[in-house]
Amino acid sequence: MTLGDAAVAATDPRAPAFGYAQRRTWVFFAWWYGAVIAIPGATDAGLSGLLGQDPERGIVTMALGAAISALGWLVTLGVRFTRRPPKPASDIPRVEQAIRINPRVVKFAVVGSFVIAAGLLLLAPSSRSPETIPIIGVIAAAQLAIAGGVAYSGWLLKNSGELYSRWLERRIQP
Repeated sequence: MTLGDAAVAATDPRAPAFGYAQRRTWVFFAWWYGAVIAIPGATDAGLSGLLGQDPERGIVTMALGAAISALGWLVTLGVRFTRRPPKPASDIPRVEQAIRINPRVVKFAVVGSFVIAAGLLLLAPSSRSPETIPIIGVIAAAQLAIAGGVAYSGWLLKNSGELYSRWLERRIQP
């Protein structure tokens, strides 16, 4: 960032709202990273159980993801419930880029997860065996969980003005 970029960010009236959205995104991803591990673990455990296999690998992964998620939630406790105003966003062009690109990234990830799963099931001869189906489910579930996080962060950025206004109203109320 150059000095000129900082001056533009300081005068952009959207900077506080974007900063608020970025703070909410950080708080969200602090626990969502663990969920991205837990969701494929649950998928693995569920598919393994349905196919008569040992679901232990999925259960362990799900528990690990849940623990990481809980830790992330606890780490952000102070920021989650703060009444302090957020730091204004300093890189407005990057925020605007994320608003434009995130929907395409989500579509690509969702389509990609189905293409990868279908491709493995149809083209790899050994992938139809009951032992590998849970792994294919893990791959698809992980991509879909990541896409869900990107979709939510894009939604936060896109709706930052309204969200920030509501936060300011709640902050002022006793």
